Amino acid sequence: MVTLAYDGALRREELVQLDVEDFEPAHRLIHLRAETTKSQRAREVAFGTTSSQLFVAYLRERRTLFGRLDGPLFRSTSNRNCGAPLSASSWSKTVESIARRAGAARLSTHTFRHLRLTDLARADWTIDQIAQYAGHRDLVTTMRYIHLSGRELAARFHRANTTIHADRERLLASLLEER
Repeated sequence: MVTLAYDGALRREELVQLDVEDFEPAHRLIHLRAETTKSQRAREVAFGTTSSQLFVAYLRERRTLFGRLDGPLFRSTSNRNCGAPLSASSWSKTVESIARRAGAARLSTHTFRHLRLTDLARADWTIDQIAQYAGHRDLVTTMRYIHLSGRELAARFHRANTTIHADRERLLASLLEER
């Protein structure tokens, strides 16, 4: 669940409402249905190789536990709710437990979304591309998710400034050649 939450920058409710049929393993895509998203707009997100391997392993384990592969993807293994779809509350409690054991007090289900969207910004995705991937209607919302350090911003500035300077030097050189 953690790798899918991160790869797809999924909200808690989107993650727990995934169905097996929402996955396109050959292309490593997840089709998020409009009714499961906050914006009520369908979108597609990708998942990585490791998530793909974990997904296949989970489906194998799930088949042995519950005997079927259709319907809601994540199911409870507790004695009280065995086989029932996992709830958003259960996912939150799982992440809280992970955070407690890791000594990471600020870790939450939403942390994976923040990390992924920040990593996409680090990978030079445009703000529009990140907003589309996240399912945001407003770029201001997307900006709240991107947490670049001062050093990262300074490095980007210096790269851009170097490019701008080189372009100006070429332009000036061409003007001198014309004379």
